[in-house]
Amino acid sequence: MPDDVTTGWFDARIVTGAHPASLVPRSDRDAIAAHLDIYAMSGALVSAMASWLHDPVGGNAEATAVAHSLADRGVLACWTAVPPTPGELQSLDALVDQAVAEGVAAFRLHPRSHGYSPVTTAMHEFYAALAANGLPLCVDFTEVDWHHLDHIATRFPALPIVVSSLGYRQLRNLWAAIRDHENLYVDLVDFAGHQAIEWLAARGLADRVLFATGLGLRDPGESIVRLAWSGLDDDTVARIGVGNADRLFGVRRTAMAEQLGGRA
Repeated sequence: MPDDVTTGWFDARIVTGAHPASLVPRSDRDAIAAHLDIYAMSGALVSAMASWLHDPVGGNAEATAVAHSLADRGVLACWTAVPPTPGELQSLDALVDQAVAEGVAAFRLHPRSHGYSPVTTAMHEFYAALAANGLPLCVDFTEVDWHHLDHIATRFPALPIVVSSLGYRQLRNLWAAIRDHENLYVDLVDFAGHQAIEWLAARGLADRVLFATGLGLRDPGESIVRLAWSGLDDDTVARIGVGNADRLFGVRRTAMAEQLGGRA
């Protein structure tokens, strides 16, 4: 495979911060910059460990700070939301408006970790706001159930939903969900089924797969090798590596490039 096919990828799942039980080093601004350099990537979507483990809303500022400091490298912020609670978050609509104003590219939810249902009325309003503003929803499979994903994808067909951390025993369920919902995507973090990418591509679903490494949570080589050494043709590798991300996050990438005078 030519080298240029394995460069310029967009990493759709990076976490800045340190997990207390992680076996991989802390991921910070410099580590993310080095990651982009080593693997010749065109950008990344960054969320904060603090938003998952400590401060669901406060960690968003950390993700934005990293994204802004690496804006010329194509890095975009991914924020976290929780249901409105006095003293923590007053309005999900206002949070989405703020995210749009600050160039945030997507939102990530951790409903199981944060102790709420992802299908409450308050979250319905949030999903509608995301869809209206073209902001994808990202979620680890460990945080939701398939019936939650089915409910959200059915009720909000214009909302792209990216599922991460599927492991290797979920291909049957993924097939049914991704077949039934055109707005459902999967990324490559822990997408460990043998030739699972090739299996989806052979069924015309390469457009629903996003390259992502989970830097900060996992060794990035896992996803990189899985795509680079796959049996896919060059066009399909490029589509998964960056093309699908451009469709989902391209508006924010373009806006960032314009702000930077075309340098992004």
